[in-house]
Amino acid sequence: MAKRGTRWKGPAIRGAKLVLGALIVWMVARALVGAWDDLRAYGETIRPSGAWLAASAMLYLLGLSSFGVFFARIMGRSRTPIGLGVAQRAYLIGHLGKYVPGKAMVVVLRVGLVVPYGARAATAAFATLYETLVMMASGGVIAGLVFLLWPGPPIEIPMGGGRSVAAPLAILSLGIGLPLLVLATPRIFPRLALAVSVPFPGVGREALPGFSAGLLLEGLAWSLLGWVLLGLSLVATVQAIDPGSLPASGWPPAVAAVALATVAGFLVAIFPGGLVIREAVLTAALGPTLGAEPAIVAALVLRLVWVVAELGCSGVLAALRPSRPVEADAESLAPVPASASGPSPSSSPSGPTEP
Repeated sequence: MAKRGTRWKGPAIRGAKLVLGALIVWMVARALVGAWDDLRAYGETIRPSGAWLAASAMLYLLGLSSFGVFFARIMGRSRTPIGLGVAQRAYLIGHLGKYVPGKAMVVVLRVGLVVPYGARAATAAFATLYETLVMMASGGVIAGLVFLLWPGPPIEIPMGGGRSVAAPLAILSLGIGLPLLVLATPRIFPRLALAVSVPFPGVGREALPGFSAGLLLEGLAWSLLGWVLLGLSLVATVQAIDPGSLPASGWPPAVAAVALATVAGFLVAIFPGGLVIREAVLTAALGPTLGAEPAIVAALVLRLVWVVAELGCSGVLAALRPSRPVEADAESLAPVPASASGPSPSSSPSGPTEP
């Protein structure tokens, strides 16, 4: 009986991977088609610069890679560290998981991609959760500080029953970022991680990376770089559509708009990839500079560029596997806490995160 079960284990795993891959491809394709249809719905006949769109895609991938470096640094503080290349590959491919509602697929993908290279599954899940938490906290705080200096019009937040509340961008951003930053401190996050791991035997303190104030500061630094690059991706997109319409003075609000839009979209897990919420925030932040309709078009084109960039990058990385994977041992296959399978947008945007 044991041999029969072993015989079916391999095909069952391969079948599950095929189903998972098909689900992700379908969700990403739906997001891509949706972005294109939304853009066409505005009746805009635009002839964007291909060079600037390529620059936007490259800046976006560099921004994601900055967050990926922090993911690798977290794993490096654990008992099962992995190389930077393995971590970046898992981070970028796993970002596609944000397009599956609920965002848990981000964790599933990243764990599955790092365990064959020696990482412990529970550790990778905790690292994903922590990277996401720091990413969202930094995005909210950065956006809040920028909007304090460059205030824009408030954004209308639906409250149900046809009612809405006007929330200033700075207050909304800081209201998201500061509480998340408190949760990311080394005195609080390990306790939360251990609390969610209680129902899972074999997952204890040894599965946690070494969280510290230094690691948090490092994460904030890498996140700052990531948000700046993502904001510049928006600037490049606007330049591709309407050259010169966004002056240099509008670049900081663009960075803040991308940060808040991604964080807010990622927190709303019911929307795949943070769609709808992201465009609403970008439009509110960019409207005063570009005008309402050009801001909407820029947000839609940016979404299209990001989806294409993620899909292309993931396809290349999936084909380029790092050499010499190791066999996962029993410790690496320890169960992953379901609570650790929370968002990662990362993101975002938002997540197949990210977030």
